[in-house]
Amino acid sequence: MTAIKIDSKKANNPLFVFSCLMRGFSDLRRPEYRKYLLAPLLINMALYLAVFVSGWYYFSGFLTDMIPDWLSWLNWFIWPVFVTGFLIVGVFTFTILANILAAPFYSRLAIEAKQLSGTQGVIETSDNTVWMSMLSELKRLSYLGKFAIPLLLLFVIPGLNLLAPMCWVLFAAWALCLEYMAYSFETEGVLFVDQRDQVKRARWGGLMFGGLVMIGMSIPVVNFVVPAAAIIGATIYRAGIKAT
Repeated sequence: MTAIKIDSKKANNPLFVFSCLMRGFSDLRRPEYRKYLLAPLLINMALYLAVFVSGWYYFSGFLTDMIPDWLSWLNWFIWPVFVTGFLIVGVFTFTILANILAAPFYSRLAIEAKQLSGTQGVIETSDNTVWMSMLSELKRLSYLGKFAIPLLLLFVIPGLNLLAPMCWVLFAAWALCLEYMAYSFETEGVLFVDQRDQVKRARWGGLMFGGLVMIGMSIPVVNFVVPAAAIIGATIYRAGIKAT
């Protein structure tokens, strides 16, 4: 598929990227979107709570078994590390899993967002888009896994572990950009390989968009509505950067 021409200056403009995501949040109040929001919201809430509570329970048990009473003061240092690690790694993995389960709803949300924004190229048969979204989700997971595993190993390599958090933040921002831009692409029949190539043409804008989504995902309660807002915002962003 031929890549569209884009306005690179606008695509990489931080204010424009931020405004698109904020527009996604504000548009969540539109009644046209409501029927696509409840199921993903419940999925996000259930998964987030399950992952966090399980992590808290097992990590507490691990500390109790491994740290003697006379070193219990170390808990004040270890728990912040756990929480930080959960936000950096847990949010990313939770997002991927939640989006696989919610893909049918998010693909329809993207179609609705495209129609309401007046952009062209919407696939009329939404069932095709649903299956395409689920298939692309698995392809993205395979692609991202090739980078995620080596990056996770950095956390246990002395010296390099100092760079690991920054490397993971950049990787997670790029991954979230690919994740939420994808739904808009798929309404036009653009497959994952072409999606990745087109996003690379506005790499800094994509990283900024993914970074903002990551910040939103790390905020309790707000993180439950971030995915839907990001899909709408990504649709608006892609429509806005097309060169005229």
